[in-house]
Amino acid sequence: MSSLTRLLAGAVILPAALLPAPAASAHTVQDTRTVQDTRTVQDTRSTRDNRAAVQDSRAARDSRAAEGAKAGCRPGSGPKLAGRDLTRVTLPADLSCADLRRAKLDGVLVRSLLTGADLRGASLKGTRLGNAEMAGARLRGADLSEAELYYANLRGADLRDATMDDSIPYNAHFEGADLSGATMVRAKTYSAQFDDAKLVGVDLTDAEAYGTDMRRADLTGLKASKARMYNSTMIKTVFRDADLRGAQLRGSVLDGATFRGADLGGAELGDVTGARLAGSKGVPRDLPAADPACEPGSGQKYAGWDLTSVAEFPRDLSCADLTGAKLDGVNLGLVKLDRAILRDVSAVGATIRYLKGADLRGARLDRAKLGSVELMGADLTGARLARAQLGSAKLAGANLSKADLSGAEFGSADLTEAKLGGADLRDAEFGSARADLADFTGARMERADLSSGKFQGAVFRGATLTDADLSFAELRGATFVDAEVTGMETDFAKDADLSGSSSRPAIGWVIFFSLAGLVALWVLVTVVVRGRRRGKAAKLEAAGRTARLEKLRRAQEENVTRLGEEIDRLADEEGAGGDVNWHRALDAYDAAKKALADARDIDDVKAVDIIVARGREALRGRRTR
Repeated sequence: MSSLTRLLAGAVILPAALLPAPAASAHTVQDTRTVQDTRTVQDTRSTRDNRAAVQDSRAARDSRAAEGAKAGCRPGSGPKLAGRDLTRVTLPADLSCADLRRAKLDGVLVRSLLTGADLRGASLKGTRLGNAEMAGARLRGADLSEAELYYANLRGADLRDATMDDSIPYNAHFEGADLSGATMVRAKTYSAQFDDAKLVGVDLTDAEAYGTDMRRADLTGLKASKARMYNSTMIKTVFRDADLRGAQLRGSVLDGATFRGADLGGAELGDVTGARLAGSKGVPRDLPAADPACEPGSGQKYAGWDLTSVAEFPRDLSCADLTGAKLDGVNLGLVKLDRAILRDVSAVGATIRYLKGADLRGARLDRAKLGSVELMGADLTGARLARAQLGSAKLAGANLSKADLSGAEFGSADLTEAKLGGADLRDAEFGSARADLADFTGARMERADLSSGKFQGAVFRGATLTDADLSFAELRGATFVDAEVTGMETDFAKDADLSGSSSRPAIGWVIFFSLAGLVALWVLVTVVVRGRRRGKAAKLEAAGRTARLEKLRRAQEENVTRLGEEIDRLADEEGAGGDVNWHRALDAYDAAKKALADARDIDDVKAVDIIVARGREALRGRRTR
């Protein structure tokens, strides 16, 4: 028995150096040509066209696989090649159930049967496994990066935690296989079969997986950002908590697929069929067109979502539920929101155009750009549209009852048969708008500009039209019963009939007389207050002058007294005699006392100072002599 025979029998494991080396023969040339043919298939990616070319070889391999299956071998019970470097040896034709754990097969062209082989932890980087039979193989933790696996049979294989980045398993069969935790970044898995396979947590980022069959596959936690998965069959596929941001799924069949918790932000879902995205996160970039007869709220569910950061919206969100959503400043000019539910939505400053039949009750649309918007029959009861731009808007039959439309622009808008009862239309501009048969009952329309508009048969019952401008308006059949029309301008209005309306005095005169009365009252109050202030000031000033006078009087009394004492002291010391200066000082003393007694104001008291000064000067003249 040869060494190779004993190896295939599993009796012994020969060193790689003892295995027969490939001979430079026609067989080798044939192998080379086969590899070249395989690479050509890979490069051209004409996967379906190559099926006929490989039909015969597949039939032969299927026959050998059937023989291996008949043996009923247990994985790992065949040839023992665990941990071996097999990159430079010729492999036997049948390695079914071989023990190839941690074996090294990098870049090797493998034609051996590997049905049920144990390849756990094996290194298969760049290994050429096209058309390989690996059904039931154990490849957990194996490195299959850049491996060629086109048309490979991996049905029921265990590929958990395997590395398959940049691998090429197009048209491969993974039915029933377990690939949980595997990485397949940039892998080319197009047209592969994953029926009933388990791909929990698999990383398919940027992979080319279009045309794949993943029916009933479990893709929970899948990472498939920017993966190209279009035109695939995903019937009853589970995408729970999957990351599908930016993934391309257009044209795929998604009947019964589950997307709860999946992130579909920016995903392309155009032309998909059977999509039910309930419970998903993110806003897809594209969605299939809604059913023209869809029920309001039956479409996408974005109730309460903050959508202000969404970069690109799908073109059709008809019948979507956007109750309470935040859309402030968002541009939805190209998005169809027909029959959508937008109750209590916040879309301040938003741009919206298609809202036919939408429910906008309580919506906040202040300063919204709604030019040419389609709102026929829409319900905007109680909506806030202050200073909104509604030029050329189609609002025929719309319900705007009790809406805040103050300062709104309706230039050339169609409001035929619209309901605006109790609406706030102060300072609104209706230039050239058509509102025939519209109902403005009880509306507040102070200073509204309705000039040149068409309001035939419109109802303004109980409306407040103070200082409104209806010049050049067409008012045939319009009703103004109980309307307040004070200061309303109707010059050149056609067929204006204001019977039943009421008018108060012009507000300008009311303001004038009110201001005049206030001015007169102000003058009277000012005069009285100033008189009282002056009297009080005079009393305070008199009291102050009296106090200052008494204080100055006491000071001058002391001054005069000191002068008298100085005269007496000088007389005792030198004698008076007939000295003229002494008599002058004495006269000054007497004059000062008299002037102080007669003083009535501060100036009189201050004059005593001068008299006392003369007396002291006379005394100084006597001392000098």
